[in-house]
Amino acid sequence: MTTLTEGIYATESFISEAPGDRSREAIVVKSGQNLKACAVLATIMSGTVASAAKSGGNTGNGTFTLDATTPLLLGAKLGVYTLRCIAAATNNGTFRLEDPDGVVLGDIVMAGGAATVAEQIKGALADGGTDFVVGDGFDITVTVATEKEVEYNPAGTDGSQIATGILYGAINATSADTRGVAYKRDCEHNADIVVWKTGITATQKAKGTSDLKRRGIILR
Repeated sequence: MTTLTEGIYATESFISEAPGDRSREAIVVKSGQNLKACAVLATIMSGTVASAAKSGGNTGNGTFTLDATTPLLLGAKLGVYTLRCIAAATNNGTFRLEDPDGVVLGDIVMAGGAATVAEQIKGALADGGTDFVVGDGFDITVTVATEKEVEYNPAGTDGSQIATGILYGAINATSADTRGVAYKRDCEHNADIVVWKTGITATQKAKGTSDLKRRGIILR
C-alpha cells in the first residue's frame, strides 16, 4: 500500500493575529531559498553604505572599516550614522553610535586598540599611531537598504541567526528573489507546526523562539 505524507498548508500554524493586516507584511524571499509554509524566517540586510572621517577630519589617525560581508544589519535606516569618540584613552577610546534620527544605539569601548561595531551597521574600529581624541569620529552613510527573508539559521553570521517571522505559504525562490507574505509581529502560532531548519537543536530552537517573542510572535 502506498503511504502518502501530507505537507504543511499555508497558515496551518496560525492561531491568532492583530486586527486588520498589522501582523502581516509583504516580503521578498532571497534567491536560493525553497521554503515550506510556516517556515521560521530571518531577515538579511543589503544595500549601499559608505564610511568617512567626520567633516573637518580627525586628530587621531585610526580607522573605521565597514564589514566586507554584512555592513548592514537588521533595522538599518537610510541616512547618516555618527560614530564619535566620547572618551579618549591611550591606544583606545570609547565611541558612541547614533542612528540617522539621533537615537543612541550604544557606546563601544575599544580594547587592545580595536573594537567591533554591530548595531544596525557593522564594522571595525582600529587605533592608529596617533590616538583618537574626544570628538573624533566617522560618518556612515546608508543610501540604499533592502530587506530579504531567508530560513532562520542559528549558525549564520549574516543576520540569518536572528528569527524575525513566520512564512505565510510555501515559496520556491530557488532561481530568483520571490515575493510573498509573512507574519512579522503581534501574533500567535502553534509551536508544533511551525517549520524549523533541518537539524536544529532544542537549544537553537529555544533561542529562535525567544527572538520571535521579542517581536510579539508567540509560539504556543
